[in-house]
Amino acid sequence: MATADPAGVRDERRPFFTSRQLAEYLALSERTVRELLRTGAIPSYKVSGARRIDPADVDAWLAACREEGKAA
Repeated sequence: MATADPAGVRDERRPFFTSRQLAEYLALSERTVRELLRTGAIPSYKVSGARRIDPADVDAWLAACREEGKAA
């Protein structure tokens, strides 16, 4: 869903991931994703008892992983 802010800049919103969708997206096991969420490595939200992950947080986490890889 795209919206425009008052300045006229488009905000492209992507739907939040479930743990299962994120596991598929990252090609990781659900168990690994749940551990990343449990430790807070990837931020998540609880909505009516269901865990949801913002794609922007995933992007930030991936970028941080990339930077850590360059430093190593």
